[in-house]
Amino acid sequence: MTLVDRISQIAKDRGLTFKSLEREAGLGNGTIRRWEVQSPRLDGLIKVAKYLQVSLDTLVFGSSQTANDSENKTYFNIAHLKHEQGLICDGSPLTDEEADLIAMFRLFPSHEQEDVFDLVYFKYKKYVERKAESIYWTYADENTNKKSGPIQSNKAKNGTT
Repeated sequence: MTLVDRISQIAKDRGLTFKSLEREAGLGNGTIRRWEVQSPRLDGLIKVAKYLQVSLDTLVFGSSQTANDSENKTYFNIAHLKHEQGLICDGSPLTDEEADLIAMFRLFPSHEQEDVFDLVYFKYKKYVERKAESIYWTYADENTNKKSGPIQSNKAKNGTT
């Protein structure tokens, strides 16, 4: 049973439609149905779980998957889960920090996502090309003896430069 199927069944048992569930939980119209083709955001899942008064484990897995659950001996493998959900890069699962960065990125509005992407792309390009493309290097390059700033010669002091 899929996540949307589980939500549908729980909502049906409580006499709710997706439309009323989404409205009452503070989600946009059609959000839950989109979860059939898109991974849901955690904040949306939390809203649905709270409104339906079920745990996230029950909502996502259909039963409790916690390590303290003595009846359920099927523990999920986080690497397998990340791989299954597509949370991998270059063949290896994302670290918690990397997954958190993606989650934070998704919370930005699209115009802010563009700015963040541009910033990361610039940093990546600079790192890969190993070039000092920043104005910072004009002032911080230890290989040059030139210093920026006012001229210290006598001509400059006398105003004849």
